[in-house]
Amino acid sequence: MRYSRLDLFFLALLSVTCMSVVAQAQIQFDRPKTEPPLDNPYTLNVPREQILEGVREVLRTCEIKIDEVLSKPREGKLVTLPVVFTKGVTTRTDLEYLATLPADEVRNWTQGRFVLEISVTPVDQKRSQLFVYARIEGRVADAFEGNKWVAAQSNGRLEDEVIRGMAGKILGIDLSVKKSSQRPSRRILNCEY
Repeated sequence: MRYSRLDLFFLALLSVTCMSVVAQAQIQFDRPKTEPPLDNPYTLNVPREQILEGVREVLRTCEIKIDEVLSKPREGKLVTLPVVFTKGVTTRTDLEYLATLPADEVRNWTQGRFVLEISVTPVDQKRSQLFVYARIEGRVADAFEGNKWVAAQSNGRLEDEVIRGMAGKILGIDLSVKKSSQRPSRRILNCEY
């Protein structure tokens, strides 16, 4: 069977059209881009005392208490008391979102908590660096040892969220991660300020 040049042209055009439709189906043009985390420590063009006051204000608003024994405000270091951020059936999922859990055996996680260590160091008279370290722990129910807290390795999400919230509040701009489905808001876990 012989095809004319016009038939071959239409077959080629049809095959190119079909391939482009298949290729477009695999490419998502509206796929949300993930924002990289902010630097930790994050440099602000603000003096250390002003940053420490902004950090205290955010912690007060979020009802996160400062451990007065471990904190050294004169040295620019604030440590929080443990904050329980999850309980119940979603505990494992919430812990896995913020940390890498120990790979021991399957555990019955009942609670999750974190402690923030916030350090502000001056770079010069006008600039300072905000550093956030999060210690994350999960509580397990153990028949032999009772309830105990087990340390988990933070994946950096909580630190990034805290830096974005505190730096944004101090600078007066929104540094929160932009999500296409909703309007961004200043948050530290469940606290909106």
